[in-house]
Amino acid sequence: MEILELSLRSSNQFMNDFNDQKLNNETFFDYNIHTKEVFHNRVADLKNRSFQREEISVYLKHYAKRFSENNEKVLENIERLKHPESVVVIGGQQAGLLTGPLYTIHKIISIIVLAKNQEKELGIPVIPVFWIAGEDHDFAEINHIFAAKDHVPKKFAIKDSPLKKQSVSDLTLNQSKTLDWLEQVFEAFGETDYSNNLLDQLINCVKRSTTYVEFFEHVIMKLFRNEGLVLVNSGDSGLRQLEKCCFQSIIDNNSSLYDAVKIQQEEMRLQSYSPIIEMPENSANLFYHHEGERFLIERKNNEEFVVPGIGLTLSKAELNDIIETYPQKLSNNVVTRPIMQEYLFPTLAFIAGPGEVTYWAELKRVFSCVELKMPPVLPRIMITLLERSIERNMAEAELTLDDVLHNGVEKSIETYLKSVSPVDMNPLVEEAKKQVSDIHEKLIKSALKIDNSLEPMLKKNGAFIQEQLDFLNRSVEKRKQQQHEVQLSKFKAIELSLVPNLNPQERMWNVYYYLNKFGPDFVGELLKLSYSFNDKHKIVKI
Repeated sequence: MEILELSLRSSNQFMNDFNDQKLNNETFFDYNIHTKEVFHNRVADLKNRSFQREEISVYLKHYAKRFSENNEKVLENIERLKHPESVVVIGGQQAGLLTGPLYTIHKIISIIVLAKNQEKELGIPVIPVFWIAGEDHDFAEINHIFAAKDHVPKKFAIKDSPLKKQSVSDLTLNQSKTLDWLEQVFEAFGETDYSNNLLDQLINCVKRSTTYVEFFEHVIMKLFRNEGLVLVNSGDSGLRQLEKCCFQSIIDNNSSLYDAVKIQQEEMRLQSYSPIIEMPENSANLFYHHEGERFLIERKNNEEFVVPGIGLTLSKAELNDIIETYPQKLSNNVVTRPIMQEYLFPTLAFIAGPGEVTYWAELKRVFSCVELKMPPVLPRIMITLLERSIERNMAEAELTLDDVLHNGVEKSIETYLKSVSPVDMNPLVEEAKKQVSDIHEKLIKSALKIDNSLEPMLKKNGAFIQEQLDFLNRSVEKRKQQQHEVQLSKFKAIELSLVPNLNPQERMWNVYYYLNKFGPDFVGELLKLSYSFNDKHKIVKI
């Protein structure tokens, strides 16, 4: 493997201005990640705060035993959280099948790389932590991956339909359907020398899992087994005991938190940026769990809250009693989850995707409301995997990575077909359609002098003639494509690999395609590469 870098513009203008240092940083963030001293400053600030180090270490060790009983490095890192100067690099994602899209892998690589780099730089324990959004309930977002079939991306989904809005952490894994699904996915990948071994590993993960989150955890631990990555499932009810004080702070400052988001979003709009967070009116930014489902809590006034989904009204005192006695009945939403994360962990840096950078920028005033500083928000490493065969195809077609990643290959295909065709049929057919239309219009006028009732039929006849000319053009174009099928297949292979359906590769493809093709050590080899957090896109040649 080797790595090269490209400067690619994002479709997210806020992200472009963030990278180009065109933002008024203090408006959106508490730290400027583009300064050399940012992490030293953050460590100094964290020394003024206290954390439940002993308690969270005990909890995490107990939780980790379900999926990493033989991984001493994970347990060592959890133990290191007790160190009074230890910090974490953290980021998170939903528990996608087989880890979900590639960007989950890129995010974890970013977390691990920054943790290792900063441990050397700062001389203190820096622990990589991955926060699984296990309380989310939209199963449709995580129940599938895409794989190429018949040279196009196809969605492979587990046909399991939860009847309730259950948190994914509570959603029982359908082992039979998952095993059938695995067979279908690997059939699409194509059999290689590595397929059987990978399938055996995944089947073992399925059999050891009772929920989709556990399946995700087992797979992640298998892929990053040597990195000491600590997993936190935000949907685990056991974690709620450590979250009580933060929940109470959220309730005490509830109205201010809501207003803080609205004010910050208005500030973004004034600067021509588009906020991402959609916050229902009077949202308390917490969920209430009832009979296996979760429902958004709304604030009726400063002393009363309602859960419209189940017709429940709670006074502030009653809600605080629930926090104290049954904290597992509550969970966070996108506004309060970052606060909870910051409350639990001494966070050196939060690793964010492009959209997350924007939505965290909407929360600066929220952190201030609960007297916390937003941690440094660092964009994750952006990676495109470039297979050697695809690189050769690009060289033959004289395509640049920059052009393909921005524009796809359709225009290049058009240019190529024009260059190899002795005649361009499109303008000839268009001219013929115009001439025939003019002649046909004259014929209609004459015919209508005989019988006006013929008009609908004659216009239909005119449309039919036009369609026949289009058919002629399509037939010629199809034959041209057949004559140059070998070269066109190379264009299509480039698009399928790098920008499937004109989407970034990392949002469509899954890491197991590459593991199946290049071997089970593929992720380990990616981790051996030298990465820098310099806002540039990484092209990894494999």
